[in-house]
Amino acid sequence: MMIGGVTLVIGAIISYSVVKMVIKPPTSTTIIRSHESPDAKKPTNQTVRFAAFGDLLAHDSVVQNARTENGYDFTRYFGRLKPLYSRADVIFCNPETPAGSKLGVSGYPTFNAPDEFVRDLGVTPGCNMINLATNHINDKGVAGIAETLRLWEATTPLAIAGANRSIDEQNTVRYFTKNDIRFAFVAFADFSNRGDITPGALNLYHDEQLVRHLMGEARRNADAVIVSAHWGTEDVVAVNTDQQKTAQLFAELGADIVIGTGPHVLQSATWLSHENHKTLVWYSIGNMLSSQLLVDELTGGIAGFTVEKSTQGIHIKDIQFAPTYMAYDWPEADKTAGRLMTRTNLELYPLWDANDRVKRMFPNESAATRMQFVRKAIGDEAGISIIEKNDSSP
Repeated sequence: MMIGGVTLVIGAIISYSVVKMVIKPPTSTTIIRSHESPDAKKPTNQTVRFAAFGDLLAHDSVVQNARTENGYDFTRYFGRLKPLYSRADVIFCNPETPAGSKLGVSGYPTFNAPDEFVRDLGVTPGCNMINLATNHINDKGVAGIAETLRLWEATTPLAIAGANRSIDEQNTVRYFTKNDIRFAFVAFADFSNRGDITPGALNLYHDEQLVRHLMGEARRNADAVIVSAHWGTEDVVAVNTDQQKTAQLFAELGADIVIGTGPHVLQSATWLSHENHKTLVWYSIGNMLSSQLLVDELTGGIAGFTVEKSTQGIHIKDIQFAPTYMAYDWPEADKTAGRLMTRTNLELYPLWDANDRVKRMFPNESAATRMQFVRKAIGDEAGISIIEKNDSSP
């Protein structure tokens, strides 16, 4: 599915300048569901800040460049980004690939990351809400799913959803409470690259009975429901009809936020309405860590928002997006010959700091042209503020 390969910033984002790109923001604080919550009598509002990272892909060159004398260190990729998410309470991550060294480390097309991939993502950036519903999670079959779950569970995250060791696990909604707000987290994928899926192993949203079961329970038992959806057409910025139809179903079933991944490029964000509430949908937050080839695949970002609970209900506010760029060096002769493993110096940057690396890789592009792409891809329907430059010291 790859070559070599909602809501969402990010704590320190408040220290960055924000360029308003919106023509018609809904409001600075959007009430998405008015209800009397169990803690409605509490006099102060409760808030939780989210940061959402896109696809984290253990491509061969990503793994190779993380090698150390004693194993691997994947934390090094995120050092420049730390100011963008350091104040987040919840960090959503989409590690697209299974993991487990004992099953053999491999890249595209049958992925399997080393143990350290999970260990390090749990430390830096500190992934603690984990989506495992992807088209690659079944690359190593049920043994790979079980080992991936074991490794992620060892990081003690808030919630893991989307892949399972049994039908009983599949039918169980994952909950967590942060700052007195109770969240439900459910996750679904469009398909699996490997066709032999063991019953219960992977949540697919085409199983509408499963979707309705999980969403119904989640809505009854949580203040806010977050859905992860791995979907869309790869390398296509336009949202397809399957995504639109499925997002509307999630909204009708009570989702408050939908975080989309899978296309490997950014797609638009929007609000969907149903009866007495609104759903924030990020159709795709793009790639984060990868060594894919196209400039659009290397332009991603961290999506963020704050969930607030008050006596009036659940609100979403401070919706932002901090663009990032995944850079690497690749000698022209090796690039022409398609020698993928010769890519070196892989680094993630805030987009505004990546101009030289962008131009080196793509002479007709720059940080400015990439920022134009981000604005156009995300659109103006959701009222999202785009972080354009760092006006403060880290």
